[in-house]
Amino acid sequence: MARKHRSSPDEEAVERYESVLATGQPDQLVRVHAEAFAALADEQCADLRTRLAESVDEADRPVDDRPESLARVATDLEVTRPGSLESVLGPLLPVVAASVMASPVAIALFPYGYAAGSSVWQDDADDDSPLL
Repeated sequence: MARKHRSSPDEEAVERYESVLATGQPDQLVRVHAEAFAALADEQCADLRTRLAESVDEADRPVDDRPESLARVATDLEVTRPGSLESVLGPLLPVVAASVMASPVAIALFPYGYAAGSSVWQDDADDDSPLL
């Protein structure tokens, strides 16, 4: 009997985060990123600022380590070069993805597509189910 591969919680969070990146509007992404980056340690924010600064033009670099500044640059990067933010986040990707997916802001902004507080994705977001 073949064993079905099960994703780790980190892999599931990254998968959901990828979906949010692909479907979210820039203003929504800034909000969820600001909240996620606010949960990072100071050293992680400094690392993220360095990673972002290396990935964007000089004029677009973050001006400081504040979550809002980092969120704006991260979102602008993802909007202009879809898929690039994941590689920029590097080892921070699972941490950021988990923060985004547990975020009340993300739950409010993206009520369809995942069940709040769980790893269960809804298969049919077009049904008449009530909002979460």
